[in-house]
Amino acid sequence: MSLRHPIRCVPSNSLLSYGRLLRPSSRTSGIQALRLNRRFHASRPNHLVAEALQLSEAAFQQVHNLSGLSWGLSIPLTAVAFRLAWLPILYVTNRANKQEQKVAGVLKGWRKAYQDRARMKYPQGTDQSAQLAESWVQTQLRTKLKDIQRHTTYMSWQSRLALQFSFLPIWFINAQVVRSMSGDDRTLLSVFTKSGEDATTTVIPPEPGLASESFLWLPDLVQFDHTWVLPLTFAALSGASIWQMLGKDIKQRQSKIVGMDQGWARTREVWILMISQLFAASPFVFGYLIIRGEMPSAVVLYLIGSVGMQMVQRPFVRYTLGINKSMEVLETRVPKPKGQKDTPRNT
Repeated sequence: MSLRHPIRCVPSNSLLSYGRLLRPSSRTSGIQALRLNRRFHASRPNHLVAEALQLSEAAFQQVHNLSGLSWGLSIPLTAVAFRLAWLPILYVTNRANKQEQKVAGVLKGWRKAYQDRARMKYPQGTDQSAQLAESWVQTQLRTKLKDIQRHTTYMSWQSRLALQFSFLPIWFINAQVVRSMSGDDRTLLSVFTKSGEDATTTVIPPEPGLASESFLWLPDLVQFDHTWVLPLTFAALSGASIWQMLGKDIKQRQSKIVGMDQGWARTREVWILMISQLFAASPFVFGYLIIRGEMPSAVVLYLIGSVGMQMVQRPFVRYTLGINKSMEVLETRVPKPKGQKDTPRNT
């Protein structure tokens, strides 16, 4: 006796739905592909930073091998070489600053002329007429500035600011490379807080020569200078460099604020003065952080070489461009009534 099992027919739409369950959906595969792409792109910045660190380390090794100097001299020499490579950028930014000074002198002269015209245009002497006169002067100055920018090569302040700070990433990467070559595997936060936390990975291996070569009174360049000579030297040079850049502006703003009336303009000048003074005091804070973190002497030597070359570069470029002296304010001619000559007026 044979047993026969009944065969049930399954509808085709059920088979299709069952196949859809077994086959991964396009949405799921799309999410997986997106995750793979995210993983791939997330590692690209790390690779770029690693390549930048390795290029910087190769530059230090190349200067050391070609010069034949000890590490105590080749590290500051490499810092000087990086500053020299940045010299064209410094030249471009200073030339743009010179052009801005010329434009500022022209606008200052036109402002005096427009103010005299505004007095004749709004002679009532009330607060409302004074506001209308100032608004008219500002409108004329904006029009004049646009006309000047159309006929002259003029770099915006955003571009100048970006170029002026373009060396900061290079400076930071070089300092990090020298710190890794010294065998300091602490994180940047633990250097200044003494938390003792180490970095998980080190791209740059330690350089044995820094631990075996002595320099001046230092037995090696890996240890911290407990005499504080190098940190205080860096703090003094940094303070002199910032004062060289901002000292004249700080003095001018201090004398300008004394003669200003209370208002938004005076408040703005006070805030700018406070920020400039904070920048002037920042090198001494950095010196304290170096002493607190006991940074290796090799890193401090790099910082000294970099800021020392910066102090030489700045006056050299200004002398080359002819902006070592303050720009003279241009004269404007105030229109006089008919029958009288226009008298030149120094603004």
